[in-house]
Amino acid sequence: MTKLWLLLGVSLALAYVIDRRDQQLIRTGVRQRDHLVTCLLTVILVLFVGLRTAGNDTGTYLSGYLNQTPTLDTYTSEDRPEFADGIGFVYLNILLKTWGVSEQNYLMFYAAITVIAYMSFLRRYSVGMVWAVFMIFVTGFYTFSMAAIKQSLAIGICLCALSFALDGKWIRFFLLVSLGSMMHPYAVIYYLVPLMMFRPWTGRTVVYVVIFVAAGFTLESLLGTVLDITDMMGADYSREEMLGEGVNIFRVLVSLVPMGLAVLYGGKLFQDADRDACLMFNLAMLNGLIMFVGLFGTANYFARLANYFLPAQVVILPWILESAHPRDRRWLIPLAVVGYLGYFYYENAIIRPFDTNYPQMSLWDYLVDLLPRLMA
Repeated sequence: MTKLWLLLGVSLALAYVIDRRDQQLIRTGVRQRDHLVTCLLTVILVLFVGLRTAGNDTGTYLSGYLNQTPTLDTYTSEDRPEFADGIGFVYLNILLKTWGVSEQNYLMFYAAITVIAYMSFLRRYSVGMVWAVFMIFVTGFYTFSMAAIKQSLAIGICLCALSFALDGKWIRFFLLVSLGSMMHPYAVIYYLVPLMMFRPWTGRTVVYVVIFVAAGFTLESLLGTVLDITDMMGADYSREEMLGEGVNIFRVLVSLVPMGLAVLYGGKLFQDADRDACLMFNLAMLNGLIMFVGLFGTANYFARLANYFLPAQVVILPWILESAHPRDRRWLIPLAVVGYLGYFYYENAIIRPFDTNYPQMSLWDYLVDLLPRLMA
């Protein structure tokens, strides 16, 4: 995972510069924050995702785009997609195919939309860019965009919708979430967001924990209901598939870290928290609880469903660490950094060696191929 370590180092360095520039601008009375270095960092992250040539289900997406996606002039009624296919995603691919977008530009197009949406979200809600960059790498939030194009696109759209939810603009929120569900049907889980607008570590928190823990231990008896829900969402899972290999215990434990830290402080941690922090914690809680249920079901379904709320964990964990008592921060922050780096290494060097699973073309080769297309 040499490439990934190098990218993490460069990204953290740029994030440090961004934080310093933000502080300087604040001291000089300028309301705006850094844009120049932020754009540079975003471009680097986009290119790294868009220059891959394979990895996870990238090949499946490319094969579908090249061999199964029609152009507008060859489109027939037989090509009409269903909701489970991601109707919006299918029609967007048809447009790209009609415009003659190459397979590498296809990957770059979705990388740009997704990573820009991610970075905009982090820029608005994170406590600092160093923390934000560190967390998107070590939690797998960033690398997930190299595996699931359709879902990553939907997550990016739903993250944009969150700002409308926090501003109380619910019509715009539901419209954007509906758009996200047209890209990937699981995005409808963001319809839960209005139910998560409460102060954490109250009676409602206990209710959610009890419901999901009970759902995990009784999943087999509830399987009929779960299959009906997934069927309505367009997913075709059998009983055997739903009870397949569960989520890795280490992934579950990592997803529960924000909740574990909140237990140490109880309701005191959120007494003076703003609306943004409260919602992010509640969504991070959903991420952990869905992953817990995934211990008893199939990782392919529950882990991907939980990933819709992984961005909230990226934001809220640094907030919790920065909100902790200074005495506690002296040991909590080093412990968190070491622990998450260990998980990062475990995921990308032991479980799925990154450098061998995600080959990439060089930027030079990409530009050599792109320039003639632009000049044609």
